[in-house]
Amino acid sequence: MRIAILEISHWHVPLYLPAFTALGITPVAVSDEQPGYAERFAGQYAGCRPYVDYVELLEKEKPDFVFSFGRYRMQPEIATQLLERRIPFVIEKPLGTDASQFERLIALAKQNDVFVAIPLTNRAAPFSQTVKAMRDSGRLGQIRHGHFRYAGGPVQRYVDSGCPWMLQPEESGGGALRNLGIHYADLFAWLTGSQDVRVGSAHLRRITLGIPVEEYANVSFYGDDDAFATVEVAYTYPADAADVAWNVSDGKTYITYRDGQTCIITEDGIEERGGHSVPGLYQDFVRDTLQAYREGVQPLASLEDMHRAMVIVDAGYAIASE
Repeated sequence: MRIAILEISHWHVPLYLPAFTALGITPVAVSDEQPGYAERFAGQYAGCRPYVDYVELLEKEKPDFVFSFGRYRMQPEIATQLLERRIPFVIEKPLGTDASQFERLIALAKQNDVFVAIPLTNRAAPFSQTVKAMRDSGRLGQIRHGHFRYAGGPVQRYVDSGCPWMLQPEESGGGALRNLGIHYADLFAWLTGSQDVRVGSAHLRRITLGIPVEEYANVSFYGDDDAFATVEVAYTYPADAADVAWNVSDGKTYITYRDGQTCIITEDGIEERGGHSVPGLYQDFVRDTLQAYREGVQPLASLEDMHRAMVIVDAGYAIASE
């Protein structure tokens, strides 16, 4: 399979590379709009050709499958180019600066019958899989309250990784809520099975002088059957790591993820499940997505899933601006 990578200066690209190595994948071509990036990256792989213009790559290389990244503002156009060429692909979240392009992209994907996968990788974490399995089996009722906290590293990491556009609202669509909160908008809707997710409150804070995007967001979600959760996301952890804590409860059973461990807590005691690493989730995602494509089955998350999460996040920004 001829695989290409588009816009390789994105800071998530290194999360995918161990899976490529493990699967024996050598990209045939890579692109990046910043001169020099693609050339340096392509040097790691024999026969990998670099491009500045991703459209030129698509026209000349005609890849069988694409992993696509890029500035959030340019992602809908990249997706359009791939869909029009009927090239199956993975594209990094959030696929735009708002939800306005999704109906068009979803219609085009259906019209051309193109496989599209979105790396909403928190769905694959042991915590999420445990909650979903218990909900599906009836062992866990509707989530009456949940809390998801993820405080990632400071904003300087985006500058250091070659992605200063992440701090430009017109390119990124916002800060911590758009970039990190999108995972938890999706996770809440998916775990609760809610078709209608409403944002009850949203508070955004800019912390560092001169940074025009929010570095902290606190939002509350309401879902079907009285589901409820709060989400806190931030760019405030003082290291290239994160402070992570998730929990949900149906009023009787309490499921937590913290300190690298998932626990199911009931009146009968504590049952421990596994934890996860972010690199591990992405490595599994690459393997499972390529397998899903070969077998003709649905990926971990679809364009429709991404659209739903983006609509929720857009509502958060609208409420915060009131």
